[in-house]
Amino acid sequence: MATLGVLRAKLNAEIGVVTDAETSPWTTAQRNAAIAEGYGELWRAGVYKDAKQDFATVSDTWQYALTSIRRLHRLELLDSASRILETPKGVIEPDGSGTNKFQVRLRSPISGGFNLRVRGWSPYISTFANDAAADDLPAEYNRLPLLKARAILYRQQLAKFARWGENQVITPPMNVSVDALLGLIAVAEREFEEMARDLRAQRTRSSIPGRL
Repeated sequence: MATLGVLRAKLNAEIGVVTDAETSPWTTAQRNAAIAEGYGELWRAGVYKDAKQDFATVSDTWQYALTSIRRLHRLELLDSASRILETPKGVIEPDGSGTNKFQVRLRSPISGGFNLRVRGWSPYISTFANDAAADDLPAEYNRLPLLKARAILYRQQLAKFARWGENQVITPPMNVSVDALLGLIAVAEREFEEMARDLRAQRTRSSIPGRL
């Protein structure tokens, strides 16, 4: 794991920012926003965080509210000694509140007195309150979202090219060709996808029996 301050320092090295307080061509806020977007892109790229949540079963109850899990791996019905009795069927779906909250809905309700364990995946943290706020991605992989952040910042530069080109004025930070920027974006995106594919391949995969 790493703090936002550490992540920005790593990003600075990737994009050639010598002093963290520099405001041209990217302000600190722009770099922070790019890092947050890079972490948000992990979920869209299929890179998930393993997660589990336990519920005490309630008779005649079909739905249980989830705190962070958004994709289901399996359900486990446990007894008081945490032995797996069964793997119930169910799905994860939005809870209908319109606030990006999710619930697990069972195919059929389970009697009370048991423990329902939900195993699945949740997104990695993509919101940082300040420079001391830490991510929850293993340290060996934190370059992955920074690659996306790098591509985002170079795209901003490309957009500035279009804007300044309309005014027929090129500012000093824009002394790089469009082709060079497109090449930098393509390299960052390719590295991101290759690393994301490698990390996706490490996700747990198993055959789940209907009953034990």
